[in-house]
Amino acid sequence: MKKLAIGMTVLLMGAVLCACGAENKKKEEGWSTKQGITVTPQGDCLVEMGGYDAASGQITGDFTADVAVSISESTEGVADGFKKVSAVFSIDAGNCTGDGILFWCSAFDRYTGTSFEFDSAVNQQLDGEHTAQDGFVTIQNGDETYDVSVEFMTEGEGNQVTKTVAVICPADYEGAMFQIGKDSLEQMMENSEIDYAARLYTIDELPYYGDGYLYFTKSDD
Repeated sequence: MKKLAIGMTVLLMGAVLCACGAENKKKEEGWSTKQGITVTPQGDCLVEMGGYDAASGQITGDFTADVAVSISESTEGVADGFKKVSAVFSIDAGNCTGDGILFWCSAFDRYTGTSFEFDSAVNQQLDGEHTAQDGFVTIQNGDETYDVSVEFMTEGEGNQVTKTVAVICPADYEGAMFQIGKDSLEQMMENSEIDYAARLYTIDELPYYGDGYLYFTKSDD
């Protein structure tokens, strides 16, 4: 089944709306705050990832990657009333113990915890009165709804990899939170058994949650 959004990366080396006061209240009462998720400031950070041997298909051991993170937004190339929030993860995998790396990089709604990993069959979450446009999914936060889509792009040469996660959302939406951390063969297997066509999931229902994952927002808060 075709996925519109997927954050898992298995990469072989060389392969190539609202007032401020209301917004602050949302962040204080949001899902991510209640879960104790800490926002890491943009810039340089260290991320644990998995080394992968392509010939044997085995994990060769974890390593620490140097990652530079930057987030920007633009209204170019998107529909009126929308914007694109792009998180760029520039990864130095020089410490990798294999010839490939395994890591998870994705995005979710900080207010509800809803992952932006979804299948094309899921675009109408509500009671039939609201249908998201093609390629989008509808997130509901109390009485508010917003349509969100996500794109993933990977570029790489040698030990240097750039992963971009771009969230297309309403221009007044400030709930995009980005995530990066380790992946493994076991997590990949668990993730492959999730029926993304059935419904939307919160990120704690997916195998990529807990210690070792870093979280980022455009505002750094």
